[in-house]
Amino acid sequence: MSLLKRLQITSLRNLDEVSISLSPTINIFYGQNGSGKTSLLEAVALLGLGRSFRSHKIRTIIEHTKSDLTVFGELLKGSDKVTIGIQRARSGKNIIRVNGENVQTAISLAQELPLQIINADAFLLLEGSSSQRKRFLDWMVFHVKPEFASAWKRLQRVIKQRNSALKHDKIKYSDIALWDQEFIATSNIINQLRKDVLTDFKDSFYNGDNNLSDLGFDVDISYKAGWNEEEDFEGILKSSFEKDVRSGYTNYGPHRADLKFKVGLQLASDVLSRGQEKSLICSLHIAQAYLFSKKTHKQCVFLIDDLLAELDIDNAKKLSWALIKLKSQVFVTGIYKDNLLSIWNNPNSKEAENVNIKLFHVEHGNVQ
Repeated sequence: MSLLKRLQITSLRNLDEVSISLSPTINIFYGQNGSGKTSLLEAVALLGLGRSFRSHKIRTIIEHTKSDLTVFGELLKGSDKVTIGIQRARSGKNIIRVNGENVQTAISLAQELPLQIINADAFLLLEGSSSQRKRFLDWMVFHVKPEFASAWKRLQRVIKQRNSALKHDKIKYSDIALWDQEFIATSNIINQLRKDVLTDFKDSFYNGDNNLSDLGFDVDISYKAGWNEEEDFEGILKSSFEKDVRSGYTNYGPHRADLKFKVGLQLASDVLSRGQEKSLICSLHIAQAYLFSKKTHKQCVFLIDDLLAELDIDNAKKLSWALIKLKSQVFVTGIYKDNLLSIWNNPNSKEAENVNIKLFHVEHGNVQ
């Protein structure tokens, strides 16, 4: 399992110079709003994703008087030590290093430091566009099906070629028929990988061992491939060719896939309260982490921003116990120290005896 042992941050928002050693289990960052708590989680996310989960504009996350930011992490993987460093500059320059060696893509980061992020944007899993739910599903497929990454790259390449061709004047279907053969083959591979992983995910989600499966309401999870699977996919592409030409892009395929979360006959986002939505989202992430652990024999690192927002104490405790049972390393933020500490107290859990809680007070960018 990957554990972040040490974190160093330079010039990330109001975090000028931060260097902290971390607990292998629970790390609590508390302080008033605007103190820099979320920025600490953002730093960890940079190490695992290569990007911020708060902004796509790098200029906004670099301290305004500096030209670049740096985040460095020391990981423990069993008895091995792994170092990760990332530097982002206003100029757009991006340097990623793993064990001192430059790497070209953030894929290496995701493999070294797999993250589960629960923050205000997590509600987009239920309320947002299909791209949010597809990203959630593909996180699992990427981590448990090694062949997915190369298949996804092939799909992106052929869609780019196909969409470019669709914009040409006087194009005929025969002009893209050859590309469609690769598109169909790759789409079928991705679709099957997704369905296989989703079957395992549902087992994880509905399994009572995850401590969060008893939500008080029943949830149905269904998958849409991005085309009507009861029809021949090649026939769909041929019949939709004129539509694709008019729109200038490919309307059907795995890039249009979606997950649906329903309570009864309605979408979960239409009938659940905000608190119920957060409970469901937490349960989905816990199930995802269980599946990841089962398939890879590794653990995710959880980043949970403002843990107690829209989550009552009982459900917060259920979440904490599930995380303890998973043996995950956890980073959580909140305003009040005592409230955050109280949810990790589970006298009936043997696993709780091994929990090491580190408290960090964050004030004006200073971390103690």
